Amino acid sequence: MNSLEPKLEKGFIVAKGFCYKYEKMKRNSSIDLMKSCAIFFVISIHFLLNSGFYDMTIHSTLGIFWIGIRTILITCVPLFLVATGFLMNRKELSAQYVLGIVPVIISYIGISLLVWGVLSLVGKGSDFSTAINGIFDYSTDSYSWYVEMYLGLYLFIPLLNIIWNYKKEIKNYHVYIVFIASLLTFLPSLLNSFGKVIPDYWQICYPVSYYFIGAYLYTYQNEIKKISIGKLVTAFLSALTIFTLTDTFASWNQEFQWLDHNDYFGYQTAIMTVLVIAILWRIPIPKWSVRLLKALSTATLTIYLISDLTDQFVYGFFKHEIPNLSQRVIAGPIIIPVAFTSAALLGIFVGKVLNFPFKRKKERKEN
Repeated sequence: MNSLEPKLEKGFIVAKGFCYKYEKMKRNSSIDLMKSCAIFFVISIHFLLNSGFYDMTIHSTLGIFWIGIRTILITCVPLFLVATGFLMNRKELSAQYVLGIVPVIISYIGISLLVWGVLSLVGKGSDFSTAINGIFDYSTDSYSWYVEMYLGLYLFIPLLNIIWNYKKEIKNYHVYIVFIASLLTFLPSLLNSFGKVIPDYWQICYPVSYYFIGAYLYTYQNEIKKISIGKLVTAFLSALTIFTLTDTFASWNQEFQWLDHNDYFGYQTAIMTVLVIAILWRIPIPKWSVRLLKALSTATLTIYLISDLTDQFVYGFFKHEIPNLSQRVIAGPIIIPVAFTSAALLGIFVGKVLNFPFKRKKERKEN
């Protein structure tokens, strides 16, 4: 497998009568695949929320199946956070960096107003003042909690990078950072299963822990690639089986139990996230899929946010057509592709519209 380090492609560019040699950054398709899987997992796990799965009593093979699928899908947000750490662990504080958050804010506000406007047209939207207030408390778009979290993480990244790069020449310095971050965020869900053993106050800081994991995977990717695919698949299947059985026993004859260990800051999710990424890195990227993965990867935020709108129409339709809860859950393999395709198409289009001014500005600077 080739290195995940962005590659440089040499060439020439002619401008104002002069010929300049340049080096063009080649896009990393493996990271595009990771981010594309993350956004697919987001839309898919929303199926469990919107279909009524969490209201279903777990007492059948169907329930066990979806618990297993959820164990994989819950890695969606961690995959985004790890990708952020992988791609941004070399960023430094500057005015240009801080202004880089503007497109995110514009996309968030624009899509929130779009969601409100469309829902208002069909008689489902709130009044305008509630919508405006909802932008400030991240409720106009019901999936926008991620933006609230990411804004803080983005501004904090240059400081996290100072920590990451400060004493990197010291042996096991990076191991120490990842271990402490995991000890504070992920391990309490394991060690405190039968009573409080270690502090759990810092569990909410899991975005920082996943960021450092991403930085670690970037820094030591060559060593990680030496692990055989057979060992990775065996570890993945073993973890999936154990975690599925654990959650099944915890939820048997009752509704699914969403507990610390299977939440974003849970040890199950952390382990599954690392294994999913390590396996995705080994998947060869067909040439025909490169453009598709790039389009999905570039528009993950807009797809994520616009899915609040498309989900309401998709699940409104299927709840009407399939009123029985069990039958609707069985229809997941049909509903999920419909939900993802509608959100992806609309999200990519809206993303191009909202980012058009920033793209033109970037092109003017390059010229």
